[in-house]
Amino acid sequence: MTHAVSDSGVRAEPNLIPLLDLVFQLIMFFMICVNFVSSQVNEEIQLPVAQSARAMDKGEFEVLVLNMDANGKIQVVGQPEPLATPGEKKYFLRQAYADAQRTVQERDKKAKVNTTIILRAHRQATYLQVYELLTLCKEVGFRKIQLRAYSKAGG
Repeated sequence: MTHAVSDSGVRAEPNLIPLLDLVFQLIMFFMICVNFVSSQVNEEIQLPVAQSARAMDKGEFEVLVLNMDANGKIQVVGQPEPLATPGEKKYFLRQAYADAQRTVQERDKKAKVNTTIILRAHRQATYLQVYELLTLCKEVGFRKIQLRAYSKAGG
């Protein structure tokens, strides 16, 4: 079966504009997703190296990323100033827990908060600073907490 040009010389060309529109929308979607993920990671925080570090679990949907600098101050995405005092940290965590609880109870009244705290502490932060933050998270009501570190392999 051959496609011949009709007597009038008109050829049927496929319309590529909708396809190009779709491709550009997909590119924009992935660019926005990358920006949201990269904004949670503070490059100034140098994570410690651990022998038993394992790869991140990609199944966590509700996460709160806390970046602790070498002085123990907490930097959170969306907060203009770092949280320095224990009172500021506790107030922020209570607000975050209340927001998560409100969101969960809109879907199911009996559901519990399933937000995971991801703590990225600088390698020069003291154990006491990390422990105090972990204690505050537990006091407020968060039950899932993960610490981030690099493995000796470099990942």
